[in-house]
Amino acid sequence: MPTEHTRTDGDGSTVVAEAPWVAPAALIALPIVGAALGWGLVLIAEWITGLSWFPFQGLFELVTDLPRAVQLIGGTALGLVAGLVLALWVVSELLKVTVGRDALRFKRGDDEQEVARGDVASVFLDGKRLVVLGHRRQELAQVDFDLDRDELAAALRRHGYTWQPGGDPYGGELKRWVPGADGLPRGADALLKARERALEKSNDGDLRELREELAGIDVVVRDRDKKQYWRLSDPA
Repeated sequence: MPTEHTRTDGDGSTVVAEAPWVAPAALIALPIVGAALGWGLVLIAEWITGLSWFPFQGLFELVTDLPRAVQLIGGTALGLVAGLVLALWVVSELLKVTVGRDALRFKRGDDEQEVARGDVASVFLDGKRLVVLGHRRQELAQVDFDLDRDELAAALRRHGYTWQPGGDPYGGELKRWVPGADGLPRGADALLKARERALEKSNDGDLRELREELAGIDVVVRDRDKKQYWRLSDPA
């Protein structure tokens, strides 16, 4: 069953997001599953202590030393809490895209981005990332995208934005970065070296910050299999 949902707000904006039932379902189902797993682990704890190769033997031996009622209540409660924490994280990661007459807005948890309508030249998907380009071919926004592509495209066209169904219109200009690459502006090489380290560590915060710094000196960067590819935007 599709989970994506599109609605029109009172100001005429179109919202592309998960269906309204997804968040409540996660908040109910995941704690229940967690509680069931906690209960189940308690029931097999004694069997696990007989498996010398199984990790966390000390923890399971500690559990089996407790009264049975305490084991079941404690295991169920811990599983419930773990499931609730997971559910809250899942809900916080749900993406909402608002396509308005004046701006594009992206919200995932506490992270929000907004791009003014007049600044947007085109929008496309680069793998599993949604990218917004400006009139100088510069990158204005990039977000992980896991919603329905067709619903997003329809919403953008409805409000007059240019959707690129074939992906990046300038993708052919991308070159793989190597240290000391010709054509890069001053300071870009150092930033790309820092991004390479962040890419290896999957440090999303540093990756985003360094991408924005590169955009400030007219360098557009894309990531492919832990490798960086770059091109220049048009000068201001």
